Amino acid sequence: PTKRVLMIRHGQAEHNVYFEKGMKEEGRRIRDPSLTELGFQQAKNIKNDPIIQAVMAQAQASPNHNAKDNPLVIVSPLRRTLQTALHAFGEWRDAAMSNGQEPIAFVCNADIQETGEIDCDCGRPASQVKEEFAMYPYVDFTGLSDDWHLKQGDYKDRGHLLVKRFNRFTDFLLSRPEETVIVVAHHNIFLANLGISFKNCEVREYSVSAQQGWKPVQPLVSQHDGELTEEDKKHIGIYAPHAKTKMQQWGLPAPARFR
Repeated sequence: PTKRVLMIRHGQAEHNVYFEKGMKEEGRRIRDPSLTELGFQQAKNIKNDPIIQAVMAQAQASPNHNAKDNPLVIVSPLRRTLQTALHAFGEWRDAAMSNGQEPIAFVCNADIQETGEIDCDCGRPASQVKEEFAMYPYVDFTGLSDDWHLKQGDYKDRGHLLVKRFNRFTDFLLSRPEETVIVVAHHNIFLANLGISFKNCEVREYSVSAQQGWKPVQPLVSQHDGELTEEDKKHIGIYAPHAKTKMQQWGLPAPARFR
């Protein structure tokens, strides 16, 4: 089966502010950072993205309103991604419940956690995460081991391991009954496996199948700088040197264009 997959990077988080000011070391020292006020607003604004609106409309128009017709939300267990997913889609879930419809499901998956072994890219034990997000009992943490956050084994920051765990995540995604999947994760895990430098709360749609792998649907990668917005150019100015360095460190082929 072919899945429609919407990839979303989390909203602006505390460490991003430092990173974009050139104060990388300060940002790296924040353990499992929270979204900023702007980040929470970006998350709430995701529902206005035309790709998301099309998915919402399709789900609401479904005559059966069963779980297969609803999108599934798969989220990294770090604080900033859980905050983003819940602020973006929690109201949608609550509205479906109040209308007697099948609500969308939220599932945590450690294979899409961020790549780095630095504090800002490391989460916390599952018991602490569950306690912090206990007010959202519908989030499924069952697949999360208590030591998921330790950057050991498959979670070391090595190129071949990033590909291995993303492939495992892809198998999980394809095994699910839902035809549409929303993924809320991180810049570097997307960069390593999709070759794209995502902006905060950006939505990009892919078609995913076992035969074809990951194929971009919208937006496509630009052919030249004339296709980039001023915001894109500013983002690339900040992130392209980092992206090139990371791809080189991972031993992965860098794309000609990151957006």
